[in-house]
Formats: sequence, C-alpha cells, structure tokens
Amino acid sequence: MSLPDPGGTRVVLIGASEYKRFPDLPAVRNNLSRLAELFRSPRFGDLPAEHCATVLDPADAKEMLDAVHQAASEATDTLVVYFAGHGMRSPDGSLHLALRNSEQSGKLYESVSFAYLRAELLDSMASRSVVILDCCYSGAALEGYMGAPEEFADQTAIEGTYVMTASAATQAAKAPVGAPLTSFTGELVRAVNDGVPGASNPLDMNSLYRHVRHRLESRGMPVPQQLAGGQGHAIALFRNQWVPPTEKPTLAAQREDWFREIREGLLRHLKDVPALGKDRLRNDFGEPALVRSLLVMRIAVQLARGESTANIRDMLTSSPVFAMPGPDVDELTELIDEVQFGFEHDGLTNTPVDDGLGLLPWSPESTYMLLIEYWAAQRGRTVPRTRVEQELSELWDTSDSRVLAAHSSLPSFPLEAYPDLWERLKAEPDFRVGNVGAMVLTQRGGGDQAWERWMSTRPWSTLKANHLVGLGDDLVRCRAAQRALSCLLDQASPGDGFRGVLERATKVIQGQLDHIALAVEGMSAIEYDLLRERSGDEHFQDGCLTTFQKHLLQRYQTSSPFPEHETTHGTWGPLPWWSIALHDEHERRAAEAILARGGMQLSITAKKHDADELFITCWEPGPGPSELTACLRFDFHNAVHACELLLLARRQSVAVDFLTEHIDKWDDRDIHLIGTMNIAIDGDVGATLADIATRALRRLMPGASGPAIYHDGVPSLERLLKSSRLPPIYRHPR
Repeated sequence: MSLPDPGGTRVVLIGASEYKRFPDLPAVRNNLSRLAELFRSPRFGDLPAEHCATVLDPADAKEMLDAVHQAASEATDTLVVYFAGHGMRSPDGSLHLALRNSEQSGKLYESVSFAYLRAELLDSMASRSVVILDCCYSGAALEGYMGAPEEFADQTAIEGTYVMTASAATQAAKAPVGAPLTSFTGELVRAVNDGVPGASNPLDMNSLYRHVRHRLESRGMPVPQQLAGGQGHAIALFRNQWVPPTEKPTLAAQREDWFREIREGLLRHLKDVPALGKDRLRNDFGEPALVRSLLVMRIAVQLARGESTANIRDMLTSSPVFAMPGPDVDELTELIDEVQFGFEHDGLTNTPVDDGLGLLPWSPESTYMLLIEYWAAQRGRTVPRTRVEQELSELWDTSDSRVLAAHSSLPSFPLEAYPDLWERLKAEPDFRVGNVGAMVLTQRGGGDQAWERWMSTRPWSTLKANHLVGLGDDLVRCRAAQRALSCLLDQASPGDGFRGVLERATKVIQGQLDHIALAVEGMSAIEYDLLRERSGDEHFQDGCLTTFQKHLLQRYQTSSPFPEHETTHGTWGPLPWWSIALHDEHERRAAEAILARGGMQLSITAKKHDADELFITCWEPGPGPSELTACLRFDFHNAVHACELLLLARRQSVAVDFLTEHIDKWDDRDIHLIGTMNIAIDGDVGATLADIATRALRRLMPGASGPAIYHDGVPSLERLLKSSRLPPIYRHPR
C-alpha cells in the first residue's frame, strides 16, 4: 500500500458555510483550509497545490458540480471529493447537499442531489475514489451508493471505492458552536495530524475510520459510517504520523505541552497577520511564539476593557517587542481586528467545552497573567531577576513591585523534580508498605472514589492539561489514603507488628503531599484553581456557565442601537457588556465628568435571595455626584438573565458604554460613543450575585445535577436558553 500518484490524483474540497434559511456553519471554512493544508503538505498528503481544489460557498449546483466534473475528468489514479455543510433528505429518503439558497422543506432544486455527485465519480477514469461527507443525514449516501458493496465493486470495476459519512442516514451531524472545526472533520484532522496508533503507514481509510469513530463515540457524538467496495478500505491518502512512545512523559513535559497548546491556540488564526510575521519581533525577549501569544492576550485584555483601536494601536506602536521598523498603522489595525474577531466568536483559544485547555473565556486577564508568569519563569533561566522585573514592567505593563518580585522568582520547571508516587511505593524495601499504599490509594482506601468525584467536578474540560490531571490524581488519592491510614492506625494496638508498616506507608503518602504542595507553589493561579476541589454549587455554576457560553457563541448578535433609546444589559462575545443611553446634554456632560473622575458602583435591590427579579443600579459615589444613574432589571423567569447575572458574578467586572443619539433632519439615527468605563464588582457583592443567580437557575431546572453538567451542558438549560432571546446589546465600534 502506498500513497496515490500525485500526478494522477485530484482532490475537491467543497464547503457551504453561509446560508439564508439554515444556520450558518463558520467552522466549515476552517474545515476546508485545514484539509487543504494536510493534502498539500509534504509531511501528510504531498499533493501539488493545483491538484487540490477548494470550493467554498458555491452559488449553485453548477459551480459545485463543475469542479467535481473537472477533477473527475483529470484523475487517473485517485479521486477524492469532500463536502461539509447542511444535509437534508428528500421525501424518497435520498440525500441532498444544501447550498446557500436551499430550504429545509421544499425547493429541492436549490440543493444538490448526491446522485449527481455520484454520477460524476462513476464517470471518472480514476482507479480509486473516496467520498467524505460531513453533513446531517450523510449516511443516506450509503443507501444505494451504487448498490450494495458487491454491486458497487462490479459497477466500478476499479481497485476500490470508499465512502465515509459523519452520521447515519437518520442522524444529524454536529458543529459545536465556537469550535474551529466541525466535530467529525475535527477528529478526522486530529487523526491525520497526530497519527493513529497501531495503524499502517501510509494510513489506510479503514484504520482512519475506526479511530475517528471511537473518538466521536466516546464523546457521545454522532457515529460516522463507512462503505468500501473492492479494496476501498485499503486506500491511503495520508502518511501515518504516529510514533510509538519511548517512555511515559513526565508531568513536567506534559506541562510544557499544555503551554505549547495554549500558544498554538492563540496564534492558529493569526499566522498570516503581517504584524506577527517571522521577522517583525525582536528575538532577544524569549521564544517568539510565546511573545506573540502574549501580545495577542494583551490586546484581548485591552478590548475587554473597552479600549479603542487607536489607543491599543498606540500601545503597540510603543512596545519594545517589535523589531525596527515596526508594523505600520494598517498592519496593527489588522492585528487588532483579527484578535477582536477571534475573541467575539470563540474566546480566542477555546470554546468552553471542547478546547480541553481549562482556560476561562470570560477572563482574558487570567490567561494573560498565566502567560506572563510562564514567560517570567522561562526568562529567569537566562537573565538576572532584576532584568526580568524590568522587562515585566516595560514589555507587559506589570508595575506592582510585589507582583514583579513574585513573577521573577517563579521556578522554570516546577514539576521537574516531582516523583512518581507508584514508583516510590514499588521501591520500598518492605513490599508490605507498597501493598498497603496501593490498597489505600485505590478502591479499599477510597482513592478511586475520590478520583472519580474530583474528575466529575472539574471546571471546564482539562483533557489537554495532562499535568494537572496527573497532579490532581495524586492529590485526591493521597488525601483519601491519608484518612484511611489514620483510621487503620487508630485501630492498631501499640504492640501490633503491622503498625510499623502503616506508619511507613503514612510517611510515604505525606512525603508525596509535600511534593504536591511544593509543585503547586511554583505554578500559576489558574493551575491552582483547576486543581482545587470544588463545592456542589461551584460545580453547578460551572456547568451552567459552560452551557451559557456555548449559547452565546451560537447566537452572538448585536442589535440596532436602542430603538427606544434605553439602557440595556447583555453580553459582547463571552463578556458581560452594558450600555447607558444618554438622553440630553445634561446627561452627556455628567457622563463625561464621571469618565474623567473615574468610578461608578453597583447597588443591588432584591426582595429576597429567592426573588423573581433583581434590579442593579449604576451610580457615582462620593463627592460631586453627577446624579446620573442607570437601573437594569433581571427577570429570573428568563434563563438568559439568570445566566448573565452568574457570568457577571464570576467575571467580577462589567464594561459600560456611554452612548448618545442624534437624529438628523432626514430622521437618520447617529450613535456616538462618549466613552467606556469598567465597573469593578466587590467580592462580597459578586458572591451575593452568584448565590441569587444559582438559586434562580436551580428553580428553573429542579433536580439538575451530576457530571453531565460540565461535560454536556445541562440539557434542560439548553432548551430554556434556546427558547429565550438574548438581550439586544449594541457595542459601538471603537
């Protein structure tokens, strides 16, 4: 088995991402670009670029099928056709591929019958053909795809034909909101990129399918289908990148992998932005990818505070990280716009459920601080602490002397000397110590139950933070073992010969806990928060926020500015964002005075913690009050309002735009942004808001609990959110 002949192979990648009557599928655009990269890369598919055609958002069936026809007429070795978009079934059950103007019920002629695509493949002289369909009901393509497998082989009389579909004939495919790729294609790309353990090289389609199927099935996603004719299952399109591991990776190595994933996630959609190009940054401030990701997060933090593009551009212009001559105004503006787009639509690095990094989309500041801490620790390996502190201030706007000292003293590799607990037990001279330790760390001592409970209450997904999973495993098992050993020692009499074994096992467990404490002390605040055990309310809140953030990314929208010219609460991307409408010149001057002086406060009015509604008033405290106030109402019969209040409590700040309206003699409305203010929320106020929001959500979803809260979202909350409208928020261009 070998890769197809590049000269005789043609690939057509078709994607429909924009629709008039179906929900848009923005991830499809990324599907096509990523697959094109894999097919063209010498490392993976090694095809000439001109032999891999991409057709994004074809206007009609002709544009789509013309590309397939041309590829089919040119291919002599292998023909590959991929489609991603919406699929639908006709009354007779056949599959139709939806395009921009397609309708869910009716006007089938606005879509493309799969039979037409099948006919083009049958007419090709290619020895082998592969069809991959990432759409709803795509399994219908297997029903009568040139007949049953035997008939299929007879009709084609070729080496092999292969079809893989994202779902069964009666099943919808899934495109997680905010995810860079659809579920099916995402796993396909991951399998090609990372390789498939134990499979052949090159990677045959059957092994690729089984790996993708297992991954999707384990996540509760629609199960893909396949059909092979002749030797179609043995067709190989890519090299297998899997390399057998030589040894178990250490927690220190896994932590480095986590930070690499974070950097790659931040820069994935910015690789073609000129301002971050290869030669645009100075090379004496550390690893270029880390410096680039810090720049991106610094921009995101400024955007979250409501800073204008001009102010952020000025900040970047004066940044010493750029080589001379630095990026021009247009390049910096493009960089800011791209970061803003990513922040609005997918939280930059992640979606709340599927990313696996454990980062918080509503807190770009925490991710920025995480990267600063990591940068300072790495920088401290090569330069003195005093220089690290100076660069923290000059490069990353960190000025608090206590923060500078803390960052500059962080260890580069806090897990470097971390011992393997099980190896320590195996190395014990008295085998009974190892046996007792293993017993109390697992089922008999409650370690297994403690581990399952800890994993079930992790905030967000931490699948890519393997070092934290390993450390958390040791932490909760050791605590459970410590309790079990304490009980056994209480029961053992002073003269019991086994007491010494228990005491030695206790000492080993305590030693491991000491190593854990030392490791945690050298890591970041985010890592500590992901490790700590969580209460039932926190678990519930995390699940609700996960579901709400998915909802925001799916239904993110801005409205026309204030049809009634009212103050509104709502969200911008993953953040709470409010607008205060100013009705006259007096209010405008008052707002300008508040912005100049700085500072507003929030006061809460609710009859009781279980009230059906809550009012938040924004007002200016202290001397020289402007008498400008704004009152916002939260209705707890509305799941969106309850979730927004919980998000506000977790964010602990809200950006507020002050807007004025001018209507000219032609009745055209013109909105002006007077300024944006960040209102901090006191910790006690935040705790009160979280408590009220949690009570409201529990009333809306009686009985909602358990691990499904953070893994899959709360199904009842998803239904409530879908039936509610997002508040109409208008975020004025900066």
